[in-house]
Amino acid sequence: MEVICSNCQARLKIPDEKVPETGCVTANCPKCNSKISFEKSRPGPEPPQVQETPRVQETPEMDSALPEQNSEYRDEDPFSLNFYQEGAKLALLMLSEVEADSGIREAAEGLLYKTVLVKNAGESIGKMRFHLFDLLVLSEHFEDVPWAQSPVLHYLNRLPMHTRRKSFLVLLCSEFSTMDRMTAFGLSADLVVNPRDMNEFPGILKAALWNRENFYGAFTETLNELGKG
Repeated sequence: MEVICSNCQARLKIPDEKVPETGCVTANCPKCNSKISFEKSRPGPEPPQVQETPRVQETPEMDSALPEQNSEYRDEDPFSLNFYQEGAKLALLMLSEVEADSGIREAAEGLLYKTVLVKNAGESIGKMRFHLFDLLVLSEHFEDVPWAQSPVLHYLNRLPMHTRRKSFLVLLCSEFSTMDRMTAFGLSADLVVNPRDMNEFPGILKAALWNRENFYGAFTETLNELGKG
């Protein structure tokens, strides 16, 4: 949806899926810092459902990874990030305290990303529920959870494809071979990097983003023209 600041007339582009279905939202205009209040338009009533589709039974392990059903993953201040004008890029960094100072943040900011560093899975999922991050960097040492039990990966894998493909996911792990495409594919990631190659991370990330843009560029443009981007 598009929101216009009543003070400076700046036009802000906000993904519809990131706006709560009910209630009025207030945020700061990134241009003049004045308050903006808005809410998602409400659709008309839906016809009554004749038959409800049976729901697949979920295990307790699956339930624990669902942020929608667990208050632990609800961001207390979901709009703590100011809205950025169209074209701004956001990067969510899910790293250990040591890795936070390893140059990953500088590499992302060098590619003109606005970085957001989070402390745990609950905070990261809370942010992703309300903000579209163009770049996601997740380390094996982030809460030291195996990939198969990672709440972050569970959350991402349950997103609709039209939302998921807008984010570039990087996984950091000492068992990976840097830029191993099969490993990345198996974990539904875009890039895997071994920490021993961290000195070359800026170049690796830049090359991977460039390759993705060239590979998916035409496909993305076609979807945008069809209104399905």
